[in-house]
Amino acid sequence: MRAHSIVACAAFLTVLAHVASCQATSSDAATQIGKEWAPGSRPGRDLEKSDGKIDSPTIIRYLQRLENKLASAISAPPAEVRLTRSSDLYVSVPADRVLYISGGLLQRIENEAELAGLLAHELAHAQAERAAALEGQGNGTMREGCVLQSKPAPAGNENAREHELQATVAAIGYLKAAGYDPAGVLDLFSKLAYEHPVWAKAIVPEDLLALRVKTEAEAIPPGGYRIESSEFVEAHAMLATLLSRSR
Repeated sequence: MRAHSIVACAAFLTVLAHVASCQATSSDAATQIGKEWAPGSRPGRDLEKSDGKIDSPTIIRYLQRLENKLASAISAPPAEVRLTRSSDLYVSVPADRVLYISGGLLQRIENEAELAGLLAHELAHAQAERAAALEGQGNGTMREGCVLQSKPAPAGNENAREHELQATVAAIGYLKAAGYDPAGVLDLFSKLAYEHPVWAKAIVPEDLLALRVKTEAEAIPPGGYRIESSEFVEAHAMLATLLSRSR
């Protein structure tokens, strides 16, 4: 696993938190970040019609294999992964076990561990929703309110913060179970929160730092963790080409 400097991370995330707390959160900012719909409120066919669909067999097969691997590691049902042409940053779950990722968000991801982290985080939300359904508290669909798939919750919404923290903690466990660097989800979310302070209201820098400190204190498996793959590099390059043609 990559070495991280705790001191450097602490300094960076302290600045991040200050920026997030000081920056205005206007409706224009929310629109810039991504789509403002309630989770599951828009059918997938409408999403594909409005944003376009990327149906490259190579990219979709790769994303699906990664999703299947993570789900299999925790004996959970995988989502069907689809990809849109939108330059906005979002994930959307318009139906049970169907997960859309925007091309813009996938482009922002830098390695396979970060991609696995995103999929693991969304899988954690799905598992939490199903657990709530078993307890008679939910509908059992993959629609728990992740801020990456809906309009971010207002500042101070502790439920949103708690849901995101729980999903990230679970995602770290899923990544370990599948052999991926658990820092992948932390690296990705640190970037997204820094770049889009609206999201930082629920994906809180201090929470990410605490998880990073805890994760880095744990022993690394003898064989290490997986971070990158040639498949990711190929799919990422193909995606860039496809999106450039659509502009």
